[in-house]
Amino acid sequence: MKNIKIIILVFTILICLFILTGCWNYREISDVNIINGVAVDKYKEKEKYILSVEIIKPKAGQEFKMDADVISEKGDTLFDAARTMITHSAKRGYWSHAKVFIISEEIAKEGIVNVIDYINRDAEVRADIWLLVSKEKTAKEILEGKTKLHATISAHLEDKLKNEKSTSKFKAVELHQFLNDLSSEGISAVLPVTYMVTKKEDIVPEIYGSAVFKKDKMVGYIDGIETRSMLLIKDELKGGVFVVEDVGEKSTDVSLEIFKAKTKVKPILKDGNIVMRIDSEIDVGIGEIMGDEDLISEKGREKLKKQAELVIEKQMKDVIRKAQKEYESDIFGFGNVVYREMPNEWKKVKCSWSQIFKNLDTQINVKLNIKGSALTSKPIKIGD
Repeated sequence: MKNIKIIILVFTILICLFILTGCWNYREISDVNIINGVAVDKYKEKEKYILSVEIIKPKAGQEFKMDADVISEKGDTLFDAARTMITHSAKRGYWSHAKVFIISEEIAKEGIVNVIDYINRDAEVRADIWLLVSKEKTAKEILEGKTKLHATISAHLEDKLKNEKSTSKFKAVELHQFLNDLSSEGISAVLPVTYMVTKKEDIVPEIYGSAVFKKDKMVGYIDGIETRSMLLIKDELKGGVFVVEDVGEKSTDVSLEIFKAKTKVKPILKDGNIVMRIDSEIDVGIGEIMGDEDLISEKGREKLKKQAELVIEKQMKDVIRKAQKEYESDIFGFGNVVYREMPNEWKKVKCSWSQIFKNLDTQINVKLNIKGSALTSKPIKIGD
């Protein structure tokens, strides 16, 4: 009986060792700078980097409130700048709460592998941190914006990125997604673009359009409409609004809300050349009719459907042409589709894909389905 009690006691002590011990790397909140956002610029005079971070500062009081501050430091590398920042602020940075990583246009054009290598290696930085390219003179300017809706600019940007599908006029990209695109065959990466706008008393960052990359260097931009078409081609369109202008005899503008979109891209060989067949089917609802044109009747819906299909098809062709002729960058992943579906053919064209892509033929077919309860609503009529 005595031996059983001893065994139970030892077993209880062992369990307590596992469940009652503290964290080995525990740090008081007052001993660290909680980093919410990061911006990277080039220091031109000595070819150094400027690392700027937005830090969260909890306010004392009965209710939990936060304030934010932006601090910067120069360094030969980002790692060097981060360590120098510790000596000047007397606190280590806590990177696990970093939500956004903003890269200046200058660095993006030179190549961003060097700057994202640091956050990719750092164990504290999460792989789902959002990446953006600043269209302002510096990336730091984005973090210095002012908003009353959020405690920090980084939180403001994060909310916008999470609601990408409401407009689909930018592509939200996390670190791991960007690295995957960089390392994949037959596809070029894109990142969302941010810039400052003035809204009443606030100066806040907006996100619109995409920065186009060729390997790790930015080669140009596509706007929000072009980004939406790119997402449709890549079968990544989750929502948004198509605006179809001048429909019918009364030149009525119509807003179509996107419910669902499905695109299939298939490579085919035609006379020894690769042709990309793109079939898109989109379910939409009538969100707004700016006029009294009858677009609810069967005849009116058919008229709207045909015109909308032509508009969407043209927008898809335009962004493909821009990527081919201006940027020579396969942001649609056509090469990756060939790699997956025609591996033997890919071996033949892999080394020359950049040249082949410039003159690649596409066949686009768009099918639009108008659905939703708005079909029961007649256009507003104005009496004599």
